[in-house]
Amino acid sequence: MKNVFRNILVLSLIFTLSSATTIAYAMPAPVPATQTDKQKAAAAKAKEAEKKKKEQEKAKAQKAKEQEKAKAAKAKEQEKAKAAKAKEIEKTKAAKEKEKAAKEKEKEKAAKEKEKAAEARAKEAEKREEAKAQKEEEAKAKEEKAIRDYEKYQESLANPKTEVVSYFNLGIRAGYSAMMDKIQPNADGSLWGAGTLNQKNALQQLKGGGGAGLDLTYNLEYGHFLFVTGLDFRFLNSTSNYGFQASRMDQTYGATYTYMFDNLRETRNMLGIGVPVMFGAQFSRYYFLLGAKVHYALPMGYSQKGKYDITVSDPALLEPYGMGIHEINGNTNQAIKFAIPEVSLAAEVGIDLDEWLQAQPDPKKKTNKIKPGQRLPFGREHIHYRVGLFAEYGVLNTNATPVANPVEFSPTEVEVQNTNTMLAMNGDTKLNNLFVGAKFTIQFEVPGKKARPVPPPPAYAIYSVVDERTNEPLQVAFVETRGTESGKIAMRSKQIGPKGFRQRHALGSFTAEASAEGYKTATQVFQIEQVGSTQYVTIALRPCPIFRVRVTNKETGMVVPANVQIIPAGATEPAYTLATDSVTGSARKQLEEGPQYKLHIAQMGYDTLDVDIAYIGDSMNVTLSPIKKGEKFVVKNLFFATNKTRILARSEEALNDLYMYLARNPQVRIKIVGHTDSVGKDEANQKLSDGRANEVMKDLIERGIAADRLEAEGRGETQPIDTNDTDEGRQNNRRVEIEIL
Repeated sequence: MKNVFRNILVLSLIFTLSSATTIAYAMPAPVPATQTDKQKAAAAKAKEAEKKKKEQEKAKAQKAKEQEKAKAAKAKEQEKAKAAKAKEIEKTKAAKEKEKAAKEKEKEKAAKEKEKAAEARAKEAEKREEAKAQKEEEAKAKEEKAIRDYEKYQESLANPKTEVVSYFNLGIRAGYSAMMDKIQPNADGSLWGAGTLNQKNALQQLKGGGGAGLDLTYNLEYGHFLFVTGLDFRFLNSTSNYGFQASRMDQTYGATYTYMFDNLRETRNMLGIGVPVMFGAQFSRYYFLLGAKVHYALPMGYSQKGKYDITVSDPALLEPYGMGIHEINGNTNQAIKFAIPEVSLAAEVGIDLDEWLQAQPDPKKKTNKIKPGQRLPFGREHIHYRVGLFAEYGVLNTNATPVANPVEFSPTEVEVQNTNTMLAMNGDTKLNNLFVGAKFTIQFEVPGKKARPVPPPPAYAIYSVVDERTNEPLQVAFVETRGTESGKIAMRSKQIGPKGFRQRHALGSFTAEASAEGYKTATQVFQIEQVGSTQYVTIALRPCPIFRVRVTNKETGMVVPANVQIIPAGATEPAYTLATDSVTGSARKQLEEGPQYKLHIAQMGYDTLDVDIAYIGDSMNVTLSPIKKGEKFVVKNLFFATNKTRILARSEEALNDLYMYLARNPQVRIKIVGHTDSVGKDEANQKLSDGRANEVMKDLIERGIAADRLEAEGRGETQPIDTNDTDEGRQNNRRVEIEIL
C-alpha cells in the first residue's frame, strides 16, 4: 500500500514539472503592463466575438435543424391532409352518389305521386262533373215536380173541398152591464112587512155599471159554419137608485116616525165562470154567433150609500116636526147569494181583421195583398184577429138572497140601525143580468189536413253579356231589369261574369239594361209567359272608346296626382272631373260622344294647363310645369271667418292641396302672403292680413311641413289685383298668395 502511494506521488511530481516547462515555452515574452491589458481586452473581445459567432452558428444550425424538422413535419402534415382530402373527396363523392341516387329515387317517387295526384284530380274532376250532372238532374226533377204540384194545386182550387179548420181563441170583452131587479109586491100590496112601506111612494132607477170578460174557447170552422165552446169568465157591476118611505110607531109615547129615503144607491158585483155553446156562420170578412152561456155565479158583495129624512108625528103636538137628515149606516161589501146556474142568451157579430193586421206575403206588391175574408196558411201565418159586438141577457132569475127588511130599527133608537140589500125585500124579487159591449179576439189556428197553397214554380231568366264584334262573353258587366210597363225594378244591378247569371222572375214583360266599362249601354226586352220556364237573355254590347290621361311633372318626370276637368266646348262647367292615381298618375273615363272637349288642369304649385281633346278615345300624356322661384299663385277656395283670422272648415281641400304640393316638392320654400280689401282702417287690415298668413303657416306646420321652409307676411290693402268699388273686386282682393322662394 505504501509503495503504491509512493509511486503515485512520484508520477504527480513528474507531470507537474513537465506541464510547467510546456506552459513556459508557449507563453510569449513579457511586455509592459499597459500593452498586456489592451491585448487582454482585444483577446477577450475576440473571444467574445468567437463565442458569439459560434453561438450564432450553433443557433443557425439549430434553426436549420428546426426548419428541416418543421419542413419534414409540414410535408408529413401535407401528406396527411392530402390523404384526408382525398378521403374526404372520396367520401363526398360517395355522398353525392348516394344523394343523387336518393334524388333519383325521390324524383321517381314524386313522379309517381304526381301521376297519382293527376289521376286523383282526374277522378275528382270526373266526380265533380258527375255530381254537377246529378245536381242539375235533381234540380230539373225538382222543378218538374214543382210544376206538377202547382198544376195539381190549381186543379184543387178549381174543384175545392170543404175543410175543417180548428182555432183556439183568446177573447177580451168590455162594456155595459146591468143587474135588472124587479121587486114583486106582497098579496096585500105591500113590498114587505104590513104597514112598513108605502108602495106608492117607492121609486127605482137602474143605472148599471161596467163589465169585463175573458174567453178561452175552441172554434171550429167548416165552410161558412162556425161552432164555439169553451170557458167564459165575466165580471158584472151594476148600480141602482131607490127612493121609498117607511114608518114605525113608538109604543111608549105613541108617536109615528116617518123615514123618507130619497136616493139609496146600491152597487152590486157578480163574478161568473161559464161555458158558452154558440153556433154561427162567416161570410167573407164578417161573422155572427148565436147561442147560450151557462154560468156558475160566485157570491160577491154589495154596497149601499145614501141619506134619509125623519119626520115625527106626535099626538100631543098639533104639527109634525122634523129630526133632520141622516146618513145611512148601510152595509158595505156584504155578500149576495145568487141562484145557480145562471143561463144567458148570447149573440155576437163582428169582422175579421186579418187583411189589416196580418203580415202580408210581400208588402211591396199590392197585388199580393190578401183579399177580404182570406187567411194565410198556417205555415206562414197562424194567428188571426177579429173584433165584434156582443150581447148577453140572463133568462133565469139569479136572486137567491134570504128575505129581510130593507131597513131595521132598534126599539130604543130613532135612527136606522141596519140595512139589507134591496134584493132581500121578499121572496119574489127577480134579478136578470144584462151584458153588452165590444170584444177583441185572437185566434190561434191549429194546422189541419187541408192542403197548403202551392206557390207557382219560379220562372228563370239566364243573363249573359257578350261583345258585339266577337260574340265572346265579357269578364265583368252589370245588368239591371225593370218591368217594361210599370218601370219597377225586377232585378237590381247584378255583376255578370263569363258564366252568366240565373235570376228568378215573375211572369210578364221585362227590359234588361246592360253596361260594362268600355262599352255602350244596351237594352233588351224579353217576355216570361209560363211558370217554370227558363228564358235565355243575351245582350250584345258595342265597344266604345275610352279617354285616358296621365299627368306628370315636366321637370322631374314624376307623376302628379291632379284633378282633371273635362269641359265641353262652349260650356263653363266641367262635364267630367277625374282624379289621377297617386301611383301611376293616370285616370280614364268613357266620354259621351258628340261634343268637342277641352282638358283643364289647375293644380296647386303648377302652371294652369288648357288643351283640346282631339278624340274621345285618345290617351294623353300631359306635363305640368312647376311654378319657379319668384313666381306667385293664389290659393283658391281658402275661406276665413268675416274680419277674423280663423280658417273655415270648407277650406280643408285647398289646405290639403297646398300641403301635398310641399310634401311632393321638399326642396321648395314658400312665402305665404295675406291680402285684404280697402274696407276698414289700414292698421286693422294690415293686422288681419298678418294673422291670416300666419294661420295658414301654422296649419301647414301642424300637418308636418318643416317651419324653416315657410315664411308668412301680411301686406294689408297695399297690393290690390282688382277694383275695391264692387263686391266681386273686393272679394278678389281678399286673398292669400304663395310666393316661391
